[in-house]
Formats: sequence, C-alpha cells, structure tokens
Amino acid sequence: MTRHELKEQLQHDEFTDAVSRVVRYTNEHRERVVRIGIIAAAVLAVAGGLYWYLSYRNSVRDRDLQAVFNVLDAPVGQPNAFVKTFATQEAKTQASIKALSDMIAKDGDSSQGLIAQYYLGTLKAQQGDNKTAKTYLTKVAGSDSQCSPLAKIALAQLYAGEGKTSEARNLLQSIVNKPSALVSKDQADILIARLDESADPKAAKALLQSLKTPDQRPAVSRAVSEMEATLSK
Repeated sequence: MTRHELKEQLQHDEFTDAVSRVVRYTNEHRERVVRIGIIAAAVLAVAGGLYWYLSYRNSVRDRDLQAVFNVLDAPVGQPNAFVKTFATQEAKTQASIKALSDMIAKDGDSSQGLIAQYYLGTLKAQQGDNKTAKTYLTKVAGSDSQCSPLAKIALAQLYAGEGKTSEARNLLQSIVNKPSALVSKDQADILIARLDESADPKAAKALLQSLKTPDQRPAVSRAVSEMEATLSK
C-alpha cells in the first residue's frame, strides 16, 4: 500500500470519521456539552457520596448492634471494673429489652435491626409474652435476614407449645425446602422428627432413618442416635 493509499484509507476510516464527528459536534455545541459534563460529574459525585453514606450508616448499625450484644452478654453478679454487670437477672432483662427496642426503633428494617427483632422475640417468648414474641419473630421469619430460619424455628416451638402442630410443621418444612448456612436440611428434618415423636412416632423413626447416610455429619448422626434411643423407650 502506497503512502497515498494509506492516507486515503485513514481519511475515510470509520473510527477516524466518528472522532471527527464528535470533535465537530463538541465545537458546535460547546455550551451543551459542558453542561452535560457538569451533570454527569454531579451524578457521579452524588453516587459516590451515597455509597459512602450507606457504608457509614451500615458501620454505625454494626456498632449499635454490638452495643446491644454487650448488654445481652453482660454477666449478673458483683460489680466489675473491667466488664459491665447487672445486680439481678431482672435488671439485665429490662436493660436488654430497652437496648433491643431502641435498636429496632432506629433501624428496624435493616439487617442489624432484624437481628435485634429476632433476639427481642425470643426474649419475649422466654417471658411468656407469646403474642409480642410472634409479632417480632413473624417479621424476621418472612424476611431475607440471616436470622430468618432461626426465627422460623422459634415460631415453630411457640406453635408446638400451643398445640398448633400443622403451623409448626409448615415452618420447619420451609427450612427443609430452603436450607441455609445456619440451619441445614438435616437439622430441620430432625426438628420435624422431634415434633412428630409423640403424635406419630412411626413417622418420626422413618424420617430419622432417612438421615442415616455414610457421609452424614457427626453432629447430625449423634442427634439422630439420641432421638432414636428416646423413641425406643
């Protein structure tokens, strides 16, 4: 290819033509292009600021949740210069309820807030306030929170205690259908077998038998053996 042919090709190259058109458009519409550039820069700045804000808010919620856990984990006993303590269990329970309630009121729909709702629900269940417990646990059970399967188990226990076996089974079966890192399918099956051990021991034994596989985890195998021993009595 001669220099002249190369020059001709470059003059009509699509990419070169496109660049030329952009340069020509920019020169002819300089004010509009500048305005668009400013808007784009502003959008990027807002997006960056929003990401920073959301990250910041998430870190704040993490700190708030850790403060709640510090109350939940505090021992009951004599005052200690190194850790927070409560004089009585009642004082600790009331402080825990307040800390959890404050967290929920502030960020109840966040992942950290849903964890707080799970803990408050279980705490209310321990106090015998099943109605309030169900309100919190149902909210968490229906969410995509990592605590959702745990809330379903807590709810199933409440329903089982009220004789609502069908509702309890449905909750546990939903975990079997969609297990998680916190609660496996086998663990949920064991809970269903435990639910059935009085009303339908034959079904409970059959379910436990189905879990006895060569590659089963030791913890599950032990739980199955313990339940089978109970059912045999």
